[in-house]
Amino acid sequence: MPPPILHSSRLRTARNAGLRALWWREYEKPHFPFRVVTSDGVELRGVHLRDGFPRLLIYCHGFLSGKNYLHVQRWVESLADELDVIAFDFRGHGESGGATTMGEYELFDLDAVMQYALQFDYERIFVMGSSMGGAVTIRYAAQSSEVDGIITLGAFAHKQFSTSAMAGFQILRLPLSRHIVRWSYATRIERAQPPYNPCDFISSVSPRPVLIIHGEYDPLIPLSHARELYAKAGTPKELYVIPHGGHDLENLNAQTKTRILEWMQNQ
Repeated sequence: MPPPILHSSRLRTARNAGLRALWWREYEKPHFPFRVVTSDGVELRGVHLRDGFPRLLIYCHGFLSGKNYLHVQRWVESLADELDVIAFDFRGHGESGGATTMGEYELFDLDAVMQYALQFDYERIFVMGSSMGGAVTIRYAAQSSEVDGIITLGAFAHKQFSTSAMAGFQILRLPLSRHIVRWSYATRIERAQPPYNPCDFISSVSPRPVLIIHGEYDPLIPLSHARELYAKAGTPKELYVIPHGGHDLENLNAQTKTRILEWMQNQ
């Protein structure tokens, strides 16, 4: 294996384009960058913070995010104090190729990363997904025996979001909007609406454990989505509502980390 890569303060020219320099963060802890190719031929890039822990958590980011988004980089490095962690860019995001399909072909992405992770003989592998990544996590775990448990944060249960989110999806149908998103968030869009309802798949994750986390005042995906996922999930399952919490990235904090680690210790 190559030696871990140490922090570099230099951002590549491509990363400085547009507004990306405001949210892009290099990893400061030693890490192993990796590349995988999906079954449909898309190259993905990820980072593996590997320190010999027996358990691994694969983090799946949400729409318009990525492994180097400042909240995600801080979150992953914080988790790495307690367990090994993998973060990667879904297709169409960050340094990965292709274009996002809002959760459909992203299933191939998670599978490619899982196959990479299986090389390391972890005792247990958990997958955590935020928002769109949560939807992918649910459907993937429903059809894969490799996942030992899942955590979702702000995941949607079905295709009916808040009014503001639905309006955003309509705007993203416009070519100009997609150019702006590509310039500012390094995200290439093929489809901007979810193609399936995760609530139709979550029961198949059982008997593996499920932890559903959701912000009490999520403005994009109402709390009712988390309650529906919880109602349809098999056992064992837990629902944790973050008091006064919003959507996704702002909930990647010490409080959420403590809750997740406590949950994992009991699995």
